[in-house]
Amino acid sequence: MSMGISPEEKQYVVWCRRMFSLMADGAVWGIPRSGLIFTRRGDTLVLTGVMPHDMTLPLSAPRLIKQQRSDFNEVQKWFGLAGITVTRDCEIGEEDWQT
Repeated sequence: MSMGISPEEKQYVVWCRRMFSLMADGAVWGIPRSGLIFTRRGDTLVLTGVMPHDMTLPLSAPRLIKQQRSDFNEVQKWFGLAGITVTRDCEIGEEDWQT
């Protein structure tokens, strides 16, 4: 695997491939800290759900949205390096944004 990434980074790519291979079509995977829900659809990982802010959370609404966007971008980056397309069917926050 020669992708121009370090051996340390390679472990993340390998983890993403393994995680995705364990998911059946239609299976769901989530990131608890930011409340992102992904669903496997064929050869694609799709963001299908986003936890809304709640006043009982320790993060402010803007901070939660920032965390969600950051986590989505990281998932897209690392799964992308593993050859897996990551898209989204829902918005994070009230307005559209660039990934």
